[in-house]
Amino acid sequence: MSAGDTFGADDYGGSKLGRLVRRCNDFRSTPAAVLAVSTMAVFADTVVYGLIVPFLPKILQERLGMSSSANGILFGCFGAGVLVGAPVSAYISDRWKMRKWPMILGLVGLGATSVLFAFSNAFWELVLARLAQGVSSGITWAVGLGMIADVYAGEAIGKAMGIAFMGFTLGYLGGPVVGGVIYDAGGIHAIAIFVGAITVVDLACRLLLREPKDVLSAAASRTASAPNLELSQREQLLESSAHEKGSVPAYTHRVLLPAPVLVASSATAGRAGMVDDAIGSANNQILPLQSEKSESTEINAAEETASKGEKRRTTMLDLLKEWPILACCVATITVTGASGSFEPTLPTYLFEKYNLNSTVIGVIFIALVIPNAVIAPLAGKYTDDARVLARIAPYGRFAFIILGSLLEAVAIACVGATSNIAGLVISLVFVGLLGGVAAVPIMSIMGVHVHRMGGDAYAKVYALFNIAYSVGVIVIPTVLPPIMNAIGFAATMGVTAGILVLGAIILAIHPTTMLIKYGRSAYVGENSRVFL
Repeated sequence: MSAGDTFGADDYGGSKLGRLVRRCNDFRSTPAAVLAVSTMAVFADTVVYGLIVPFLPKILQERLGMSSSANGILFGCFGAGVLVGAPVSAYISDRWKMRKWPMILGLVGLGATSVLFAFSNAFWELVLARLAQGVSSGITWAVGLGMIADVYAGEAIGKAMGIAFMGFTLGYLGGPVVGGVIYDAGGIHAIAIFVGAITVVDLACRLLLREPKDVLSAAASRTASAPNLELSQREQLLESSAHEKGSVPAYTHRVLLPAPVLVASSATAGRAGMVDDAIGSANNQILPLQSEKSESTEINAAEETASKGEKRRTTMLDLLKEWPILACCVATITVTGASGSFEPTLPTYLFEKYNLNSTVIGVIFIALVIPNAVIAPLAGKYTDDARVLARIAPYGRFAFIILGSLLEAVAIACVGATSNIAGLVISLVFVGLLGGVAAVPIMSIMGVHVHRMGGDAYAKVYALFNIAYSVGVIVIPTVLPPIMNAIGFAATMGVTAGILVLGAIILAIHPTTMLIKYGRSAYVGENSRVFL
């Protein structure tokens, strides 16, 4: 079957197996398949990252005789690896419009380094394996999120990123749960087998997926099939009417076609216009058709205009000069850094104070996982709602990040203040909910802003997201264990809460300044100022 072939309900002949194979083959050329595979890639990456959280303190202290501070060093090494993998893969992926094979390379590297980590017997081997894991993770994140942005329209990216963030949450916070159970059941060898199984399944999905540019071509072909049918019926009606009545009926309207959800070629609209023009030139009684604006055609017009000249490619430095992108990087450091603060501190705290095993520690992390996974798609939905955003202009999507950060800071302070496990779990539930509210809009804002800039740097902008995330992973988890040894767990949670508050204040400066300068009325009405 060729890339442009499409099948209707009547085209699936043969056996049930044959129809199923054809439908699966069609599905791999859809935006939904890109979203599903990218979400699974993010999940696989983060679940492997979090698997070691429950039992790493035990390995370091009992097997290697090292202090808990070494725990933070290993998490920092992971972030350092991401700093290398993300920008390099983003440049290659955006420069040559190649997404699929960098994703496959990242997955193979992640699986291999994870097995190496499981069988390491010296601290330097753990450091090397964790660095390589970070490089592979940087490739997966930068290219995977870039794939999603490739096939979803700029203003509709929030829902897609909300789903992708759900995969991140399930892996990032669910990894410790799975890791604790598997380690207690079968030890480090069972962890290696589990990682190998995830790698094989994820690799199969990535190999089956088509490149996003081919997905767009297939989507454009599918969209074109409906207009062709409409136009054919109109031509037949015209010929029949002219034959029977000896005259041509005067069409006073055009058939309206729904705009595609994804960013596709303008060939579909063009073909409809060509046939209408042909009919109009042959029959003067047909009225000229009126053009209609849509987000899809505006995007295509901008792309065609840019293609006429040699446009300079957007660099990461160009992106960092944009306030929304820089602000999102700051928010990523504070928000994801605050979420990551629990990995090097909470297992050690629970192990030392309550003498809990890795299974129970992993179960406690469920209090973060479930609420965060539930809230992510909802947050993505409302960050795309134009009515909601208009009511909170000029803060827009940043309002979710600011308010979520402030409330999450309160919940984290409560985690440190509780003196029993029940209170700690309840506080973690609120941390999970509010952390999702604060984190989801970050990826949406980045995608929408790059879309408005021309859409040629999706992998680069998500590489910046990954780099900012890594900075949070390097700095916060590395410094928190020594701080906890010096001032205790409760005060350490207070420091983490303070980081979130500081980030919220920084994010609020620019929109507040715009509100004072232009007033609320400047962001209401048809000619309102642009905001995110």
